[in-house]
Amino acid sequence: MKVAVIGAGILGASVAYRLAEGGARVTLVERGEPGGGASAASFAWVNANEKKPRAYFGLNYAGLREHYRLREEFGGAPWLHPGGNLVWSADARGLRERVERLRGWGYAAETVGEERARELEPEVRSPGVAAAYFPEEAWVDVPRLVRELVERARAAGAEVRTGSPVVGIEAEVSAVRLAGGERVAVDAVVNAAGPDADRVAGMAGSPLPLAPRRGLLVRLEVRGAPLRRVLHAPEVNLRPDGAGYLIAHHESVDRRLGGKDERRLAVELLERARGILPVPEARVSGVRVGTRPVPADGYPSVGAAPGIPGYYEAVTHSGVTLGPLLGRLLACEILGGEVHPLAAPYRPGRLREQRMTEHPIRNAKEGG
Repeated sequence: MKVAVIGAGILGASVAYRLAEGGARVTLVERGEPGGGASAASFAWVNANEKKPRAYFGLNYAGLREHYRLREEFGGAPWLHPGGNLVWSADARGLRERVERLRGWGYAAETVGEERARELEPEVRSPGVAAAYFPEEAWVDVPRLVRELVERARAAGAEVRTGSPVVGIEAEVSAVRLAGGERVAVDAVVNAAGPDADRVAGMAGSPLPLAPRRGLLVRLEVRGAPLRRVLHAPEVNLRPDGAGYLIAHHESVDRRLGGKDERRLAVELLERARGILPVPEARVSGVRVGTRPVPADGYPSVGAAPGIPGYYEAVTHSGVTLGPLLGRLLACEILGGEVHPLAAPYRPGRLREQRMTEHPIRNAKEGG
């Protein structure tokens, strides 16, 4: 079976690897460099923390566990950084209710006092009135994971085309056309093009309603290792990013993103980080604005699109959490016709049947 996977972010790389592993002849097409699009601008927090309703929580919890499963399969996972997530909140009641709900759903979650919070993160000055700890959560070095998946796909026989935008999908999904004029014959196409997924869907004749959201990610250079794990505070979210670096983000800053104010907002996140960590020498070393590919109702679009045999989608927010899992599940569907129960509620057909304006965005929190 000949399959073109369009987009080499974490979703596309995962699908390509699993398809090639399963015996498909895969062409992975990326207009830039693997992992250089939306995946590179993710906070990369792997979790099922605020995912509702229960079915969507279940999908994300399976996605979280899939990263640990992949670590066992590969005999190691240098891209995966366990350690959990410490949350400080000004809303003690809301945080307690969240912990109780998640514990009832079988998720590792606990409220913690200030002494325990200080044991977990000794350098953090208490930025809220209540704290909770979610020990299974982690962060991911996304570029490293994408490189690993692409190389394993290549080793399994996949052909990887970079710097090759797709400009057309021929009728009945018989071929894709690349910007240089090349035609690649296929039996199936996987649209994993992230923020560009609606354009690719249009080429296939299957309009995909997206409600993309922009997000600002700031890399801070610091001395030492002032933070051990993912930290959510009322004014800033932080995580380590290798020795001497932190990543900062917050939804309140994302909502103010405009034309040329990224640097000013980056400095604001730096000051917020200084407010809770002893990092007076910290400086902004990198700023990235990404566009998150959020389907119109806030949930993934995964699987075969109705009425177009051979055309599949893998488009979602929380791609870092869900990428390895959806890659495996979608490969099973393409190669064996199996639709896994976890993915069944998120078929592309639902988005075609209802108007975009009928879908308020839900569950589009920052994360992975």
